[in-house]
Amino acid sequence: MMDDYDSTFKHYLDLVENKLIQVIKDREPKNLYFPIEYILLDGGKRIRPLLCMLGCQSTGGDPYEAVDAAVAIEIMHNFTLVHDDIMDNSSVRRGKTTIHLKWDLPTAILSGDAMVGLALEVLSNYSNYANFGKIIEQFVYGYLEVCEGQALDMLFNKKVDVTSDDYFTMIQKKTAAVIQTSLAIGGLCSGAVEEDIETLREFGLNLGIAFQLQDDLLDLTASKDKLGKPIGNDILEKKKTLIVILAKERAKNAKDKELIDLIFSETPIASETISDYVNLFEKLDVFSDIQEIIDSYFDKARNSIFALSKNEGTKMLKYLLDKINVRSY
Repeated sequence: MMDDYDSTFKHYLDLVENKLIQVIKDREPKNLYFPIEYILLDGGKRIRPLLCMLGCQSTGGDPYEAVDAAVAIEIMHNFTLVHDDIMDNSSVRRGKTTIHLKWDLPTAILSGDAMVGLALEVLSNYSNYANFGKIIEQFVYGYLEVCEGQALDMLFNKKVDVTSDDYFTMIQKKTAAVIQTSLAIGGLCSGAVEEDIETLREFGLNLGIAFQLQDDLLDLTASKDKLGKPIGNDILEKKKTLIVILAKERAKNAKDKELIDLIFSETPIASETISDYVNLFEKLDVFSDIQEIIDSYFDKARNSIFALSKNEGTKMLKYLLDKINVRSY
């Protein structure tokens, strides 16, 4: 059965891939659309479009009805990556040079802007649906929340007193909201009742929090080849992750405090010191405690699925959740 689910996932994502190709095929001018093609067709985990189709199926709908919505969400997600890479001055995305460095800054900004338009264009295919307004409303919610989350993330760069509550507020907006949107729009494509839509949102909230915490942990523990970017990039960019916040609370001796305080200062961090941070976080039991928090949010997400009708869609949601729970990149 697991192999069947994996093959179903591949089939769903092949449909998404084919639609993405159709959306950007033969568009002009090339200097606008080739960078979009460069990032959109470069793979990625494609978790959000898959969740959208499963959100539809788990609420009794036909997952094929949600393909366009899944594509719109994937385009919107990739737009955020293009602009995030600019703001973070990142050089690598999925093992490849980021758009603003491969081309230039104006091209990256304009390509990102155009991707929002492409996403809305694809969503307009649902204009004859009775709940089209709700689909647009949910899409706009996810779009604005991720922008607000990125704004908070940038604000944290200048703050020296970021708390765990601040962090969770930020990731709920920056990561969880788009995952919630993926699932909720899938449910709206099936014509699901509001109670089931709320269940999907709750599932997405907990999954999104777990997913971002995982990303933070993998940034320091995954292999570079699998991660597709340098290990410890968050430390080099001085991200105020929960890992850093907990370490700051726990560091007692002068040397440990000095290492943590560097993240909250304007002094650049040398890549050679990443191993020192890894050793410190391990010594302070931060990694193990973060993993426990991750597992607790996966459990919350798993428990919320029980409120949905038991069908192949909900079984596949649980299976996908378990796969994400043990991902290594």
